[in-house]
Amino acid sequence: MKRILCISTLALFVVAGCVKKKDFDFKNVTIDNWQPDWALPILNSNLTLKNVVKTGTVVTEDAEGLYSLHYSGDIFSAKASDYIFIPNQSYNTPSIMLSIPQSIASFSGSFSDSSSGSFTYSDTSGAQLAHINVKSGTIALNLTSTFRHNISATIVFPTVLKGGVPLQVTTAINFPNTSSAVNVSLADYAFDLTNGNTTKNYLPYKVRFALVGTGEMINAGDHLSASIAMTDIKYSFVDGFLGQYDIPIPADTIYVGVFDNTLTANVFIRNPKINLAFNNSFGLSVAASFDQLYGLTNKGAVVNMAISPIAVGGATTVGQTVTSNYTIDSTNSSVQNMFNPAPNHVVYNGRIRINAAGAGSTYSFVTDQSMISLTADAELPAWFKIIDFALQDTVEMTLPEDTSLVQRAEFKLLMDNAFPLYGAVQLYFADENYNFVDSLMPTASDIVGEAPVNSNGHVTGRTSAVTTFEMEHNEYNALAPKVRYAIVRARLKTSGSSDIKILSSNNLIVKLAFRFKLNVSSTDL
Repeated sequence: MKRILCISTLALFVVAGCVKKKDFDFKNVTIDNWQPDWALPILNSNLTLKNVVKTGTVVTEDAEGLYSLHYSGDIFSAKASDYIFIPNQSYNTPSIMLSIPQSIASFSGSFSDSSSGSFTYSDTSGAQLAHINVKSGTIALNLTSTFRHNISATIVFPTVLKGGVPLQVTTAINFPNTSSAVNVSLADYAFDLTNGNTTKNYLPYKVRFALVGTGEMINAGDHLSASIAMTDIKYSFVDGFLGQYDIPIPADTIYVGVFDNTLTANVFIRNPKINLAFNNSFGLSVAASFDQLYGLTNKGAVVNMAISPIAVGGATTVGQTVTSNYTIDSTNSSVQNMFNPAPNHVVYNGRIRINAAGAGSTYSFVTDQSMISLTADAELPAWFKIIDFALQDTVEMTLPEDTSLVQRAEFKLLMDNAFPLYGAVQLYFADENYNFVDSLMPTASDIVGEAPVNSNGHVTGRTSAVTTFEMEHNEYNALAPKVRYAIVRARLKTSGSSDIKILSSNNLIVKLAFRFKLNVSSTDL
């Protein structure tokens, strides 16, 4: 009696610990005339497409139930101020002489004079700028003189304003010194380089100076000269005709892993798409080009994809962000090639090209907060030509350990298939470290038939197969104490070369039950 109670307790433990009653109705796993002494449901695995895709993969479903797998990620993000610069500017005035050059043997008086001119802003991008609002930077004035007298000089930039007041830089030379230098901050100054909206890159200046005689001679050729350096300029706003720039899209790799949980896969995807979303707050349109864009399979094969430059719209007002969506598909690229066979990695690099054809001739702007970013969504419909792929599921399992009452264990495996695929199913018993202890079947032969489909490729029914396996007392006795998991592995393939669609309704149900014969004598009752 104690032995029977022991087995009954173990049986209840298996049912409670491995599967819930509502998830497994053993009466549905029947074979005619199979009336076990003890019959226990111990495994119920439902394999769908979601079981085999990469963890975290977004799976969507269309109106007909067709799955699409989505692999999304941020490709890059760039700030205008990190790539569009105001280069250091260096200017030199011509020699500044007296308005009326003259020679005076000894001069002790004083007088004032002035000179004016203009500088031209320049950089290697070819930009033609209208305005620069400066966030930080420095202007340095270096004044030299051949006069043997004291000089004070101020250079004024009438179109560089701060609070409506022009930029002025003043320095002095006290003879016998012949030069002096001074630095002034450019923070918060606004440059107008338009010469009254008639041109670009135009920076006018005026030099005012006063001479105080020291009693030395004035020569007719005496003069002043000024050199001006504007350095480390950081802008808050720039507009005009921007130059030509390249903003790199850094080389990187996206792990796709369409069937991340498969053991093997040789899959050709029908109608793949890459959905790109550009967010651009630059005040001009740009072009995105990919220098490299290719798929890399787990077998090392490289499949390149050719794609033309992509036009990306720009903002029309400061603070606006414009989103441009672009879909790469078989109508505008060779994306079909890149996903056939399905890659495990997508490798890319490229660039955002500003005025790819040269300096612009259309008004544009950027601010220090202008950004451009790119996100990508690889949309892979579950519309495949499957050569073969293997998938698996792991389920916790505890088998009742042996008592002397167990004479023989019999396992019954039910496979109920609603995939348009056929193949083999194997069940492995594993220990607490997921190491295989034994397998249920000697070989994993093709024992599951494909479900019937209609002319549209939709499954119209299910195909089932039931197989039984016996395990003798000694074999079961060695196995049962070690088993903590069951690993269900299916290797599926198509019987033809046509494409198939995998819908949300497609699945492979694998159920396992076992019975054991009891060796009970009348003395045990």
